[in-house]
Amino acid sequence: MRKRSEATAKQRKTPSKKPLLNHKDILAEWSKIYLVGDFSDWSIDIDPSINLDFATIALFLDYRTAKASGETTDVYGGFKKASLLVLDLLEIQIIEEPEAKTIRLVKKESSRIKDKKLAEEIWG
Repeated sequence: MRKRSEATAKQRKTPSKKPLLNHKDILAEWSKIYLVGDFSDWSIDIDPSINLDFATIALFLDYRTAKASGETTDVYGGFKKASLLVLDLLEIQIIEEPEAKTIRLVKKESSRIKDKKLAEEIWG
């Protein structure tokens, strides 16, 4: 009986590598907004070090923010601010590279980590 509960405990501790979110659908929705018109020949590149669920959340927030831009200024401003805070928490930045015609999701250091490092430098 003890061995079974130990095995169950190990199973609970092992995180699943399978993405929880439907990346393909979110990417398709994002592409309908961004990869059109002058950007129709652009591509998206996601840094392989970024967790795919986090990348999916970033794309979802990006396209939902664009959709919210047609709503009232208060709604759009609030949505944009919340999106940027979540992207900062996930340590993801979305950048355009016009010369490569690519939109990239890259890792970035979050402001909370930068603030912590700065505080350590100043106060030790």
